[in-house]
Amino acid sequence: MNTALIDPALASCLQRFVQLDANTPTPNLDYVQRRRLLSELQARTLRTQPLPGISVHNHYVTEEGREIALRSYMPSAQATGETLVWLHGGGWMVGSLDTHDDLCEHLAHYTGHTVLSVHYRRTPENSFPAAVDDAQAVLRWLYQMQGVLPFACQKVLLGGDSAGGHLALATAVRAVQTPQDAHAHIQALLLLYPCIQPAQDNDSMRRFAQGFGLTGAAMQQYWDVLGGADENLRTPSLCLDALPLLPPTVIMTASHDVLRDEAEDFAHQLQALPQGPSVCLQRAEGMVHGFARILVSSPAARQHVYTACSLLEQVRATCA
Repeated sequence: MNTALIDPALASCLQRFVQLDANTPTPNLDYVQRRRLLSELQARTLRTQPLPGISVHNHYVTEEGREIALRSYMPSAQATGETLVWLHGGGWMVGSLDTHDDLCEHLAHYTGHTVLSVHYRRTPENSFPAAVDDAQAVLRWLYQMQGVLPFACQKVLLGGDSAGGHLALATAVRAVQTPQDAHAHIQALLLLYPCIQPAQDNDSMRRFAQGFGLTGAAMQQYWDVLGGADENLRTPSLCLDALPLLPPTVIMTASHDVLRDEAEDFAHQLQALPQGPSVCLQRAEGMVHGFARILVSSPAARQHVYTACSLLEQVRATCA
């Protein structure tokens, strides 16, 4: 693990993960099963006491042939009455409600919004755009459940980290492309170090391809497994007709991350649109990919997530 110039607390956590990986033999598990197991074990090693003042409940959205598991995080004090729908990261393959408990609790604490974490269908069992279908089903459910659940409303915020950021963007693009669908309207996007396009060849992909957590090879494997019946939506940054109609957007990248440059290039692409959305781009210095989901290990990581939440409110205020 190359820890030069990385926040020391974050670097220490990553070293613990490397040791956990080495100390967890799983001869009978395939690659996907092992990555999922390790992500859950990582979350357990970090999990301490839940944040006070956050009420947590599980919910289920029923769709034909499947159920979508959700977890709500409702602040009991200084609540805004708004809802932030969150799509977890994990290369579309890994991650769960449990792996992102800490992050979602902190998002609720920092924003005052109810955060609704979505466990969408993952690859390789489910090809793209199954996860986007699930996100869209949740937006419909929130629209339909107005007056039944306290966090169900007509307007929501939408966000995600890593692959979840890609899914949030794809979901927002689909909402622009199909405005006739009855669902909760997306007011703003919060994208933390999102995946944008496969097969990137840029400075960050070359500089941080090894030794900083997420590798370039692993990222390409995630893209290969993603599949996709809808090639257009699979790369939502190329849906040029929809981009000007996106809601206000905050994009936060990590300084030492293979995905840094592609996410920042996309932010600049949006900012250059003549009639495009309001976009705020922020780079988190000293951070590696995935810092938000392990924020309890690093005060600096928590500060960056707090900053992202503050920027979300600022970018919305400029468009009010």
